[in-house]
Amino acid sequence: MNRQSLSHRPQASLLVIASIAGGLVWWALKLDAPLAGGHVDWFSAFIYFMTGLFCLHTVIRLLENLSHFIDFLSSRKSSGQHGSAAWASFKEYKHALIKNKRGPFWGRALDGPRPALLIDFASNSLTVAPAGSGKGIYTVVTNIMSIRHSKVVADFKGELVCMCKAALEARGEIVRVLNPGHLWGDIIGQSNSYSPLDIIADDLTRPGGLRDMMDDLREMCTQIMPEPGDKETDNSYFRKGGRQLISYCILFEVMVDLYDATLSSVALLIENRTRLEDMARWVAGVDIEGKPHPDGPFPIEYSEWAQAHDPADVAEFAQLIRASAKNLIALMSGGDNRTFDSFITGAQQELAPFAFGRLAPAMGRSTFRMSDLKEGDKPTTLFIVADASRMEAYKAFVGLMQWCCMTAVKRHENKDRPVYYILDEATNYKVNGLENLLTWGRSYGLRLHLIFQDLAAFERTYGKTALDTLLSETEIQQYLPGQRSPKTLELISKQMLGNQSMMAIGTSRSNEQPGLSENLSEAGRPLATPDEIRRLKAGILFVRQHRPILFEPVSYAEIEPWRSQVGINPFHGKPFKKKVKIRL
Repeated sequence: MNRQSLSHRPQASLLVIASIAGGLVWWALKLDAPLAGGHVDWFSAFIYFMTGLFCLHTVIRLLENLSHFIDFLSSRKSSGQHGSAAWASFKEYKHALIKNKRGPFWGRALDGPRPALLIDFASNSLTVAPAGSGKGIYTVVTNIMSIRHSKVVADFKGELVCMCKAALEARGEIVRVLNPGHLWGDIIGQSNSYSPLDIIADDLTRPGGLRDMMDDLREMCTQIMPEPGDKETDNSYFRKGGRQLISYCILFEVMVDLYDATLSSVALLIENRTRLEDMARWVAGVDIEGKPHPDGPFPIEYSEWAQAHDPADVAEFAQLIRASAKNLIALMSGGDNRTFDSFITGAQQELAPFAFGRLAPAMGRSTFRMSDLKEGDKPTTLFIVADASRMEAYKAFVGLMQWCCMTAVKRHENKDRPVYYILDEATNYKVNGLENLLTWGRSYGLRLHLIFQDLAAFERTYGKTALDTLLSETEIQQYLPGQRSPKTLELISKQMLGNQSMMAIGTSRSNEQPGLSENLSEAGRPLATPDEIRRLKAGILFVRQHRPILFEPVSYAEIEPWRSQVGINPFHGKPFKKKVKIRL
């Protein structure tokens, strides 16, 4: 649209009229009233008339100019037809803040009273933090300290447990540490241990558990030996065979030793073909010549754990297991055993990290139960410590422990009690079935907080569909300053922030009329372009349906009382304290 700007001529006319009106008012006040002594003073009446006329004209001109001014302002206000994106104001999201200031911490808002952003979530959240962005001091440690419920923390260098263990215990929490590498043993103390096979042993000893055992074995073996990118490939047949072989070995060990069975003993069994065949023959009840075994078949029906189940279920289970053992014997002793060689080679490769070394003792007989996360009067925090210098082996351990935690939490009868999973460096290991957990984990009290460097890394680890699910199923998304990934920058700018409508103003001069003419047009632009986001000093927080929040990252060293409670980072060797910005 084209509008002529306010020129100097109408402004001068208004000034003259107002001056004349003012002069006439002054003059009228000096004169006698038009009706004085019962006679009309025509001169005074004329002056009074002219005064009223000029005053009315002045009011009309003022109203006219006011309407032009209002029109002038409204013409510069966008209609939003090209987008209504904007940064959130405190008034919009203040009701989402936790009143008692205990819960997930996301930084300090940059608008209004600059409140501490303590906002809870019921399902999933994520933090995208490039290398060097300070995710440890801004997000990980602050959330460990701010969340007063049970937590599971992935700690890849052992620094988090060194800093937070004493502080959590001092406020009454129970702290468990799985530290197979014995990192910082003088600070952390002795490591706990947990056997993943407890899940299978629980099925054997729990009434009705036999019906769940085979499904649990399949789940566990898929976690131990997953498909690459959750997609079947040409080698899927051999991986399925390897998983089935691992499940046989787990079952044999657990049936004999129950809670004393370990993944290390399973790995050693699968490395010793002679012992594996002898075990299969004992379970099946046949000797090397195919005749009845001299010791008889393994007494499944008379085992101590069998007494907890319905006899019909035990008989059916025994029939299945003995048939499976016979099939295994046939596969091992057949004339062409190349198929078995392929199966056992893959299984040995996946179990090798657990056979001997640092991981084996940490996965020995359990010193605690994963159900502790859902039980007791005190919150339990479990730190799963890895060794960053041996990540190829340790990522299998971290992924398996995370799966065990989540399985125990999902099966606990107390669905309302939340357990938070702070999954730092979530792309350095793989939790099988994570995509499904993102959609229905909240029903079991699972609250996942995934922390990684960029979206492309998550897609490489879990696949594109899992990334789409993550972005659609997360209530809170935190992007720390310093984003560099083109994929992440494009996503934030185009899909998450959106466009805002703006008025573009141009001027031109015409020979037909004096003054300048303005040309106004409405156009859309991103709320922040990828380059603007890259250079942004503030972080961006997306909370459910609210507009995006600009926030300032605040480290634990700037928050009282955490700055006084959190211990020394062993990699730095000295206290880390800064000027207090937030007091909780």
